[in-house]
Amino acid sequence: MTTPLADYATFAGKRIAIVEHMQNHPFVLGLHQARENGLEVWLLTGDRSWYTHGHDWDSHPLAAAVDRVIDVDTTDLEAVLAVVTDDAGRPLVDGLTSFSDYHTLLAARAARRLALPGPDPEAVETANVKDRLRVALGDVPYNIPHMLVSSAGELAEAARRLGFPMIAKPPAEAISYGVRRVDDMAQLTEAFEELTRVRRSLRGQPRTGEVLLETYVEGVEVSVETMTVDGHTHVFGVTSKDLFGDPAYIECGHTFPVPLPDEEREALYGVVRATLDAIGYRHGPCHTEVRRTETGWRVIEANPRTPSSCMTMLVTDVTGRSPILDAWLLTIGEVPPIEPVVHRGGAAVRMIYPARRGTLKRVDGVEAAEAVPGVQVLLHVEKGDKLLQRMDNSSCVGFTYCTGPDRLEARALADKAAACLDFVVEEDESENGACAAGAGAGAENGSGAAGAGRS
Repeated sequence: MTTPLADYATFAGKRIAIVEHMQNHPFVLGLHQARENGLEVWLLTGDRSWYTHGHDWDSHPLAAAVDRVIDVDTTDLEAVLAVVTDDAGRPLVDGLTSFSDYHTLLAARAARRLALPGPDPEAVETANVKDRLRVALGDVPYNIPHMLVSSAGELAEAARRLGFPMIAKPPAEAISYGVRRVDDMAQLTEAFEELTRVRRSLRGQPRTGEVLLETYVEGVEVSVETMTVDGHTHVFGVTSKDLFGDPAYIECGHTFPVPLPDEEREALYGVVRATLDAIGYRHGPCHTEVRRTETGWRVIEANPRTPSSCMTMLVTDVTGRSPILDAWLLTIGEVPPIEPVVHRGGAAVRMIYPARRGTLKRVDGVEAAEAVPGVQVLLHVEKGDKLLQRMDNSSCVGFTYCTGPDRLEARALADKAAACLDFVVEEDESENGACAAGAGAGAENGSGAAGAGRS
């Protein structure tokens, strides 16, 4: 860790309920850190198997990281309220929240009903439903032309209005699921036909089958990690977003903090703050993705939660403040003393993807990867797991993570460690034609990647 963790002693004696939870090491680490400072954590979940993938719950890292697990339908507001209130309807918890894209709205509504601290549910919904965000931003120069389509008959009009290339995506999803670039009418039709068939989210909520189309904007994409407290948005800093690139937009790595000239940085922060103001987001963490184009910054998405893919670790290890813990402080009504935000050193994470799909037999090269100075190898698969190659971030099987004197040195070491890893699988012959996405060393502008798995 580059910078010591801030004092979070004000968690002592408090209790929160979390409606579902993000997976992987950074979020489990956050739970342990909060509980070490006296916070009691209840996890509300509708399906433990979603976390365990067939393994035993008691052996799952989350099981040891929370004080209590409550099985409840986490898509049902009244059911959630019932398990966190007493017979008189009084809350049994000091706060209620979620970092899951699929549950942030329900959590905001539940907190509002219980008169607990939380964001405006309407603001959360506007951020989560991407076409509503576009409508809320209106004609500002950092918005992107768009069109929501519900039938194939609207595609010709969309092509006329938006032109090619364009981006096609589900209006409400996460982990870059379904996002792809289309360059002509044939690709647009194919993308629409595929996406309109998606009538359930990855967590089972109903979807309309509508497809959001946006004008493609060329440029380098970054994210801005923020915490909004009583309407004022504090900025932790800027994170790079390395991508595999067209036609899908799968993340392969991040570094923090990205240095920018003063004028450019202030313009970026201004765009992010104005975006959150426009949707009425006055409370909580946000992970806003923005692309730098020849004509200025353009907002890609605003996600009312902490970032994933180890980005919280990047921020914590460089600033000493944890976005996860600060968000939970807000959840229990405390005001995290975020300012001044000071950067010390840099950090990087490389996301690992299997070169082939199939059943995992073993992972070679772990010892060599762990021997790279400053690197942590954080894998979240084990022998017998099915490795997938979806066109989204869900096929990630782990991370190599590193801190250092600056983000670029940290990235070089994380890349070196990633190149050591080899995921040996037993392939399913029926899946041999699947596309392969390698792990790794994506360039700063998102082009190119070097494969880490070679089995």
